Amino acid sequence: MKSLSLGGVCADFTCAICCKDTKMMLSLNDIEKIEKLGYKKDDFCFQDEDGFFKLRNVTGNCFFLVENKCQIYTDRPQGCKFYPIIFDLDLNKTSLDEDCPLIHTISEKTLQNFTKDLKKFVRNLLREKSDS
Repeated sequence: MKSLSLGGVCADFTCAICCKDTKMMLSLNDIEKIEKLGYKKDDFCFQDEDGFFKLRNVTGNCFFLVENKCQIYTDRPQGCKFYPIIFDLDLNKTSLDEDCPLIHTISEKTLQNFTKDLKKFVRNLLREKSDS
């Protein structure tokens, strides 16, 4: 799947707003990939009350955020690769997360280019949830 590449604040990993109090959902593929890096599933994620796997927060930050840098950036979860493009299940559409200081750099065309892949990712999450 695609990965959104943003410059400036995001590229040098100093912002990390998206890693504060994260609610990022994980696919089974994300979990497997992270486990292959040597991390234990129970350390970095949990299953919420709705049955979705999510990144664990430690003192308000993503488990992988250390000194404001992602420790697994090249292998980060797919949802993180889409960010700040997010999917609203209730509205069944993609949008930009207003918390991200770089959303002004993302064109409508870029948003549309990622919509199909993000919807596919969300469908996969929903399918995995129903299979568990």
